[in-house]
Amino acid sequence: MCSNDSPSVKADGTVDAATLAAEYEEFLLDVEEQPLPSYRTEELRARIEAVRDALAADGVATAGQLQQLLRTVTEALADVRAARVVPAPTDRDLSAAVPGANDTGVAYEVTETERRETVNVLVDLLFTVVETPTHDDRRRAGDDGATADARDDTSDDSSHSPGIEGYAGPE
Repeated sequence: MCSNDSPSVKADGTVDAATLAAEYEEFLLDVEEQPLPSYRTEELRARIEAVRDALAADGVATAGQLQQLLRTVTEALADVRAARVVPAPTDRDLSAAVPGANDTGVAYEVTETERRETVNVLVDLLFTVVETPTHDDRRRAGDDGATADARDDTSDDSSHSPGIEGYAGPE
């Protein structure tokens, strides 16, 4: 998956909650494989599980859960970007997900490949978090229909110019 693609949006619209919950389950596995500090991995795991469980139970997550996960992911990105990049060491087991050693005070170190892969996983997770529906989204979707029905589109007000509200932005 490319980090430029939003993983939770299909060509025909937003995916269902079960698919999103499965994506979060996949992110749990992906995060475990990344060379993040153990405290960060634990926090990410807890936040991802909370969102996944909410999606499985209610079909949506709370805005608070998503904000906490978003904050944790951005902090993890900052950790990875601040890590010291080193050449692939010959004496380190690269399959271990704990770079550096907390007990010896060694700085958080990653190889360039580890950094790139970890950033990609975290950016993909960010896209998924942003696309995850909340209770507010569900309420707004219900209000949009009522607002459109209440509007009278039959008036012929030719003095109205599109102005700012007519600007759709760059395509």
